[in-house]
Amino acid sequence: MLKELWKKLGSEFSQNDVSRILPHMTHTGEFHLERLTALVESRFGKTFKDRGDESVRELIHFASRIQDQDIQRELLLFYLNCSPFIQEYLRSEEVLDGNHFLSRTSGTR
Repeated sequence: MLKELWKKLGSEFSQNDVSRILPHMTHTGEFHLERLTALVESRFGKTFKDRGDESVRELIHFASRIQDQDIQRELLLFYLNCSPFIQEYLRSEEVLDGNHFLSRTSGTR
């Protein structure tokens, strides 16, 4: 269900708009985003409005501040399975909490 929502929202945005996350989402990235969403919702009761990219940013920012091993693992898996565009975006726009180790990484893997 959530995967269909991400795809629907992603299709509404122009592929040429580089400030968007959803059009650049990989299949594996979507999978880990769904798992991250489910973990945050089940453990903290936190839900995010259907606002597309803004909801994804809020989820990632929230998850990056949580000291929960499972959530941090899913966040890392999401990050590692995203396109290089999204990885760079997450670092440059400071979507991640400033103290999170992913926000301090360079562009190399």
